[in-house]
Amino acid sequence: MIGRLRLAILVGLVAAGPLALGQDDCGGYPYPYGGYDGVSGDMVWPLTTPVPAWGPGFPAHDWAFTPARVERLPGVEPTVAPLLDQAALPTTDIAAPVPAAGADAAAADAAAADARVIDPKPEPPPKIWDGNFELGLDGSEGNSQRLNFRCGVEAKRKTDHDVLKLDLDYHKNTSHLEETAHRAYLDWRYEWLFQESAWTWFAHGTVDYDEFKAFDVRVSIDAGLGYQFLDTEKTSLLGRCGGGWSREVGSPDEDYVPEATFGSEFEHAFSKRQKLTASVEYTPDVSDFRDFRFKTKAGWEFLLDEEMNLSLKFSVLDRYDSTPHDAKANDVDYSVTLLWSF
Repeated sequence: MIGRLRLAILVGLVAAGPLALGQDDCGGYPYPYGGYDGVSGDMVWPLTTPVPAWGPGFPAHDWAFTPARVERLPGVEPTVAPLLDQAALPTTDIAAPVPAAGADAAAADAAAADARVIDPKPEPPPKIWDGNFELGLDGSEGNSQRLNFRCGVEAKRKTDHDVLKLDLDYHKNTSHLEETAHRAYLDWRYEWLFQESAWTWFAHGTVDYDEFKAFDVRVSIDAGLGYQFLDTEKTSLLGRCGGGWSREVGSPDEDYVPEATFGSEFEHAFSKRQKLTASVEYTPDVSDFRDFRFKTKAGWEFLLDEEMNLSLKFSVLDRYDSTPHDAKANDVDYSVTLLWSF
């Protein structure tokens, strides 16, 4: 059985041509571990066969196999795989060169950052709310005992379509442990803006509590049209007119009173650190114009600390009521407070 297998292998080698086992698969050179001599018909083993046994066509060998020093047999062409035309290869299939080990890490990071697509950060939404909180306190102890406390909050929300304003003021004064003033006042206003027009439409209301008035609480609501006479970066002037009603709860006359409303608001910034505000409001009884209320308010703000948004505010408020019901018709409040803006 073994003899037949050797005979089959030998026949296959003879059919494969000269040096069938002595050629490398790619270069056509004699295999360094031995091969078949097609001239003499013998098997040649380089480690056991003397050099002349390699047959004609082979030079003397120094047992160091070097393909460049081996001569091919005459008329025998080695089987060499054809070279591919690299220019014909598609460039998309060629892998990108791998940077050598030890390349500059900073350069590699920079190249990776350039290749990476960075989405831009979305812009923050526009600021629509602003306002301030004010606080004032003074007093004395000794021969006279006096304590005056005042606080207030103003907030404003403005968009391209509307404006909302809130104003809350509270103060309480005592002298010799007896109250001399105790008042809270809330003023709110919602204004609709017409696009590309100086006209506006508003709704407005107030809640007035005064312990030293003839009423407990006075509530008023009105609505109407406004017109923006000036609207620049530093100056604003707005006029309004409309109508509504008011009621004094806890007074001798608790009837609903129909009223007309006329008013204006003015604001001017002298500089980045100083601002002046003023407003007037006239509300007569439409059934008897001799009965009316008139309110005037003014304030001057001076910026103290820009980083902390701290300001000093001087303000004055004058309220006149033609129907005081055995009380004084005119009240004037003035104050100096510390203002924190937000």
